[in-house]
Amino acid sequence: MKRLLVVVVTAGLLALGGVGVAAAQTTGGSTSPSNPPGAASPNGRRARVALGVLRVSAQTLDVSRRDLVSGLCSGQTLAQVATAHGKAPQDLIDALVKAADQHIQANEQSGKITQAQATRRLAKVTTEATKLVDSYTVPQARCQRLQGGGAPTTPTTGTT
Repeated sequence: MKRLLVVVVTAGLLALGGVGVAAAQTTGGSTSPSNPPGAASPNGRRARVALGVLRVSAQTLDVSRRDLVSGLCSGQTLAQVATAHGKAPQDLIDALVKAADQHIQANEQSGKITQAQATRRLAKVTTEATKLVDSYTVPQARCQRLQGGGAPTTPTTGTT
C-alpha cells in the first residue's frame, strides 16, 4: 500500500488501457505467486486509479467516459480532448491535482502513508499531471481492447 499513490495521475493515465479490460472482465483474474491472497494486486490498483482519472477527467470536461476514451483512442492527448470540448487544459490539470491531493491527504490521515511520503508525492503531482495532460496518448493496441475490439486477427487460408 505504500506505493499506492507514487503519483496518482501518472499511474492512472499509464494504466488507462487497463480500464476497458477491467470493465470487460466478468470474473476475477488469476493471482500471481508474488501477490498472496488478500493483497492488492498492482494491476487492480492501476485499474482503480485509471478509473478515477477517467472519472475526474470526464466530469471536468463534461463528457461521458466513453467519449473521453474515444477521443484518446483517436490519437488525441487529454489537452486536445479538453480543447475540443471548450475547456482549457489547465482546468483538467487543476482537477486532477485536486483529486490526487485529496487522495494523498486521506491516505496520510488514515496512516497508510507517512507525512514524509505524502509531502514527496504532493510535490510531484502538478508536474506529472501537466506532463500527462499535455503528452499522453493511448497506444492503439490498448484502444482496441478499450473499445471492445480485442486483438486484430489474421485471416487464415485453408485447403479444400
